[in-house]
Amino acid sequence: MDTMADTTQHLADVLDAHAPVDNTARFAYLLDLRERAWEIIHSSLRLREDRACADVRTIRDLQGNVAGEMTTFTGDGSPVDWIVRSWIGRPEAGFTNIHLTCWLDATVDVPHLGFALGTAPDVFCYCDFLPRVEACTDYDYVERYLQPMNEAWVGLRRDARYKLFNPVHLYTRSTLSPIAICGLLPFDDFRAVVEPLMLTYVRAWVALVQAARPLPADQQPAIAHRDYVLRRTIVEKDPANVLADRMLGVPMRERLVRILWGAEREPVARTEQP
Repeated sequence: MDTMADTTQHLADVLDAHAPVDNTARFAYLLDLRERAWEIIHSSLRLREDRACADVRTIRDLQGNVAGEMTTFTGDGSPVDWIVRSWIGRPEAGFTNIHLTCWLDATVDVPHLGFALGTAPDVFCYCDFLPRVEACTDYDYVERYLQPMNEAWVGLRRDARYKLFNPVHLYTRSTLSPIAICGLLPFDDFRAVVEPLMLTYVRAWVALVQAARPLPADQQPAIAHRDYVLRRTIVEKDPANVLADRMLGVPMRERLVRILWGAEREPVARTEQP
């Protein structure tokens, strides 16, 4: 694969096209970047750790080696429903996948935050505000929540160093908003042009959550149902799940997917499902 061109392939196919390469140092750098994003969120929003899945705080592969970590959080006086802070991978063989996924509850209509990094072996990067409504039918929503990031996104798209990752999987591609960062590019280019903008997105998202106004009660069920369908489907149908199957086995991957969409959590924090 030509790393200087945009990519339109499954991530698993991209990885399989390369010989194994030790990405341990780059993984450590990207994990630290995720932690910087997490600190912005954790220091600004009231959260508590949900310990229902404490047994997978450390994730092990089929041979018993450490192959990831996962912690989960929910709001403690903030409109956060479910945050997953996790990683899986084999840095020494080139593949890593790092997540910080933030789902809000239905008391507000602020977009959710998607944030992911990884190596395959170039840097995969994703950051997006996931709308809570059909954006093309709600002009005011787009102007209020997405437009403020549009100029920054346009600047990134015009930079020749930024290379798009175009998901082959149609449903996955359909979840990307018009301001989504979704790239696969060399490490040095990522550091120069994408890394600063990802943190800008995180800070902007936190500010939106802090300024959120409660939704009328009669609007909340529709948003709750849409959220449930989106966040369950997006992880259950992710074509990159095959990479977790290889490392962890199908039963463990299926459990981690359940945790990602919030199916395993402490009863006091459980969200009503439609």
